[in-house]
Amino acid sequence: MLYFLLALAALGILIIVHEWGHYYVAKRCGMRVDRFAIGFGPAILQKTVGETTFQVGIVPLGGYVQIAGLNPEDENIDAKDPRSYPNRPTWQRALTIAAGPLVNFVFASIVIFVLHLGIGVYGVTAKHVLPNYPAATAGMVDGDQIFRIEGLIMSATELVPYYAQQSEGKPLHIEVMRSGQLHSLNVTPTKEGNVWRLGIELALTDHTQRHRFTDSLKQSIVEPLVLTRQTINGLANVIRGRQSADFKSPVGIARIMADQMKRGFVRGLQFVALISTLLGFFNLLPFPALDGGRVIFLGWEMITRRPVNHRVEQIVHLVGLLILLPLLFFLMGRDILEWVRGH
Repeated sequence: MLYFLLALAALGILIIVHEWGHYYVAKRCGMRVDRFAIGFGPAILQKTVGETTFQVGIVPLGGYVQIAGLNPEDENIDAKDPRSYPNRPTWQRALTIAAGPLVNFVFASIVIFVLHLGIGVYGVTAKHVLPNYPAATAGMVDGDQIFRIEGLIMSATELVPYYAQQSEGKPLHIEVMRSGQLHSLNVTPTKEGNVWRLGIELALTDHTQRHRFTDSLKQSIVEPLVLTRQTINGLANVIRGRQSADFKSPVGIARIMADQMKRGFVRGLQFVALISTLLGFFNLLPFPALDGGRVIFLGWEMITRRPVNHRVEQIVHLVGLLILLPLLFFLMGRDILEWVRGH
């Protein structure tokens, strides 16, 4: 239960980071922000600072930033108020909406950078190199640490098969650490069924390793991009019917995060970076009610140079919300039931 509470706190921090992105950019763009809320429903904690009320809702699901004029139903909004959301330049409104997801990407990059430079991450080793497979043919041996693939430091076992699959049979440049020395190998994956394989049984190193500033900086930029690409490929495979969907509610995510935290501080922080990246990605999807859906409307306004009818836009977002909310509650119910059953 302690780790689950820590996981919920970590999710809360990611939500605050996301909403802070909206809040900060809105303020910088001269908009009035009336409310900064974490959670929904009646406020259990509330404090007004300047013109903004900060509150924590009784229902710990998500959060929102209430920008004056963002919703047509907002009361006491002067139609000519220059600080109202509709009266700001289109590019400022688009930047304000996109800021939440973008800050999640930045936060993930910061966590990854700190892990690699200051705390250390676990490496990936070839626990057993299978004979007559590409890795063995290229010269890899048992105990080699797979240090980099295509320039990216390997800090999770899942990254190795991902790169093999993405290669689609093209040679991979792999750097292995052996007896303190780096060795370069070119390994061409072989296909078995629909899976490209290197022929390695993987494990994590038993100790963490810190990396140079330049390597850590590169990792902080590239790793969120790789995680995003993994997610896009996964969604594409779900749509094509190649794999089943396994979406999680905040409860399910918190359970997985708690399990990672049990395995150690480093594993927990790595998962926090992963979820921050996914939070940014999914919020940028062009679906109504999500930040990406609002950006699409603003992009249309930039192209046509004509404002979109706010009533029409709100109806579209409402329809999106009516689709997302039942799905969210279904996933929560399933995840809670699995938790009760101990699965």
